[in-house]
Amino acid sequence: MRDTIAVYSLWRDSEPHIHRTLSQLEDLESLDYDFEYYFYENDSKDNTVSILEGWMRERKGVFLHENLNKQKFGSTRDVKRMQLLCECRNKCKNLLRDTESKYSLLIDSDIEFDKNNLIQHLNTIKEIDDCCLITSNVRQDIPDLMYGATEDSYYDVYPLFDSRGKKCWYFTDCPFTNGLDRMKWSLGQPVKCASAFGGFALMKTDVLKKVKWSTDGMCDHVNFCKEIRAYGSIYSDPKNKVYTNIDKSLVDISSCKNIAKLQLRQV
Repeated sequence: MRDTIAVYSLWRDSEPHIHRTLSQLEDLESLDYDFEYYFYENDSKDNTVSILEGWMRERKGVFLHENLNKQKFGSTRDVKRMQLLCECRNKCKNLLRDTESKYSLLIDSDIEFDKNNLIQHLNTIKEIDDCCLITSNVRQDIPDLMYGATEDSYYDVYPLFDSRGKKCWYFTDCPFTNGLDRMKWSLGQPVKCASAFGGFALMKTDVLKKVKWSTDGMCDHVNFCKEIRAYGSIYSDPKNKVYTNIDKSLVDISSCKNIAKLQLRQV
């Protein structure tokens, strides 16, 4: 009997990238696993709902759509956004309460990935005995502004804290500050974290059912990861690269460079 993977994702006004993402999920279905889909959407003004309803008709899982009339936030650290994200993430998690899947794949709906990324995660979570959550090396199309090492850089730094609970670096290839972590990263070895997400994360479903998202003002994933650590460890895999595209019209590169300079002074 094949193992089942539950795919978990939030959606809102996702039409610009939804067909690419659904195509990527269809590609996963060629693997030797059964797949279920647990999708939550709120307040879309475009065709996200009808597209997802049509796609889900041929698949196992649950799709919940709600009109909450909630504010639409951009990429901001506003605590109200974190609270809304936690509310929505927990609603989506509740959809898979009856699943018997072995693993759950948690994705941001705009991430670029393929089946090799999932294969890599599956291999890693099986190889590391204490691994409950394995996260990706999510890349953005902004270069390494600290060392000039790469043409892209690690993106999802906001929820990323190393195993000592120390905040990580922005706008650089390797976000970790500790020498041992940096060595592991350069060797392509998974790095243990206190908190991480990366837009494409695989975790054990039995652990997911026991934890929840909450915020005390920080990123929605931080307390989630704190609860996960009661059951095992969290790792970020430098070899498992996925991608996100940044809207450059919303990015002040000069400010990004200044942040990188300040980080260099702390080295």
